[in-house]
Amino acid sequence: MVRVGLFILIALATFSHANSNNIEDHNSVFTLHADNAFLTKRVNLDNKPYSTSVDTVQMLVDELGYTAPVLHVPLVRSFAYMRQGKNVCVLNKVKSPEREQKHLYSLPLSFFQTQRFYQLASLPPPGDELLNEAGHLLSISKAMKAYPDSYIVLPDEYSYGARVDEDLAHVDQKQILRVANNVYYSKFMEMFADGKSDFALIFPATIYRNFGDKLPVAVRSYSIAGNTSHVSGHVICPDTLQGAEHIARINAAIKRIYLKAEFITAHTRYLPAQDRQNLQAFIKQTIQTLLLDE
Repeated sequence: MVRVGLFILIALATFSHANSNNIEDHNSVFTLHADNAFLTKRVNLDNKPYSTSVDTVQMLVDELGYTAPVLHVPLVRSFAYMRQGKNVCVLNKVKSPEREQKHLYSLPLSFFQTQRFYQLASLPPPGDELLNEAGHLLSISKAMKAYPDSYIVLPDEYSYGARVDEDLAHVDQKQILRVANNVYYSKFMEMFADGKSDFALIFPATIYRNFGDKLPVAVRSYSIAGNTSHVSGHVICPDTLQGAEHIARINAAIKRIYLKAEFITAHTRYLPAQDRQNLQAFIKQTIQTLLLDE
């Protein structure tokens, strides 16, 4: 009888230890979401270089040993999962004050020249009152008011950063054509060419990667006054103890990626030659500052 009791105690202890390990394993695992179809169709599924966001995310998942596909989920739903306490993290998002209050952000994983304001060349250019001395657009919303019969195409649930987000909030909603994030980068130029939209906000690197120096329609582009010259993409995780553990693990991987030469290459290969040196210098300076601050 003593032997039976001892066997039961050992079995219970073994089960308890195994169960504890399973819980720890479960808590250390997260699922990566993206609302960008390029990430969900290529990361861990196609190892060819494709874009800065795809290439840097692939570097991250390789460093983490994350071998599952990135799930294609609308951002609103991903945030809902986070509120429910699920182990979900979202890839490649720009910081915004509203999101920072509710979620945790990783170190920068990708860097881009800030989006420019593109206009069909068939329209008259903005008047001098809409531009500063450097030729930068003073206000998107005021520009749209100056073209009341025109439309701007924008992606759904997307943050351009605090400066531009606040400006866009004043644009007449009737002048905005919303396009799902997963098709925005492939559709906006098509909408330009078809005359369905007159304006767009887009990264210069995206333009260059898709069209090089030969755009299918003639456009003008303007930097936005008061906006930063560069923007960074981050991983967002829930503001929970587990989320903080995920961010710590992700940040450790990103720091290792910073030390690899291919990290810079993943950014500069998608830019015209005249823009590469400036972005490279910006990335190196930013990384140096981030690593010194840690």
